[in-house]
Amino acid sequence: MRLLLAFAALFVFGVAGTGYVIYTAPDQATGPHTLQVTAVSEVPENATVTDAANLSDAARRLVETAVEGNGSVEIDPERGPVNATHVRYEGTVYDLRVIVGNPSDDVARAHLLAVAAGGLTAVGSALGLVGLLFRAWQRDRERA
Repeated sequence: MRLLLAFAALFVFGVAGTGYVIYTAPDQATGPHTLQVTAVSEVPENATVTDAANLSDAARRLVETAVEGNGSVEIDPERGPVNATHVRYEGTVYDLRVIVGNPSDDVARAHLLAVAAGGLTAVGSALGLVGLLFRAWQRDRERA
C-alpha cells in the first residue's frame, strides 16, 4: 500500500510540476526587450531603408542611443517598437532587431530540463502504478 501511495504522489508531483513550469514559462522567458543595431555594408534587395529623420522622436532617440552606445539599448515594450528594419543614420544603414529576453540566460534550458524531469517522473510513476495494479489484479484472479 505504501508503494502505491508513493507512486501516486510522484505522479501528482510530476504532473503538477510540469504543468506549473509550462504555465509560467512565457512570463519567465520574456525578460527585457533590447533594440540591437548593426551597421550593414549591403542592404538586402527587398529591404526598405527608413531615414532616421522620418522616425518618431522616441524611435529616433532609441536608434541614436544604440548607435552612439555599444550597439544596443534596452527598450520599453509598452511604448511600442521601432517600425523599421533598416534605418539610415548619419549616412550609414543599420539593421535593427528587437531581442526579447537575455539570450545569455539559460532560462529556456532550465525550463526544458524541468519539463523533462517532471514528465519522466510522471511517466515512471504512472508505469509503477500500472504495474502494481496489474500485480494486484493477477493475485486476486489467482485466488478466485
